[in-house]
Amino acid sequence: MQTNSLRLRLTRPEVERLHAGGIVEEVLAFADGATFSYRLQSRLQSAPPEAVCSHASMTVYLSREDAERWATSEEVGLYGASGGVAIAIEKDFRCLVPRPGEAESGAYPHPGKS
Repeated sequence: MQTNSLRLRLTRPEVERLHAGGIVEEVLAFADGATFSYRLQSRLQSAPPEAVCSHASMTVYLSREDAERWATSEEVGLYGASGGVAIAIEKDFRCLVPRPGEAESGAYPHPGKS
């Protein structure tokens, strides 16, 4: 956790879904039945990444042009700021040292591992 920062790490299948459909969404379900949804969505507007929070959901917007370039390149991340919040949208790499319970099936190969 870092003050006023947001970091989204996407697996290869999530990057492919963003590229194909313009949106990736997940829901966090709490034990008390409450939920929080978060999504990454591309839009035609050419602008830096923007984060919007409303009730129990958050949407991070990025330009379709940036999403296309990022999804089809070796570029690791997209970075920007929105209303004082630093935003990092990055491809998720496999860990150099496997961790118990860590699902990495859709992660990108780690560039530091030969």
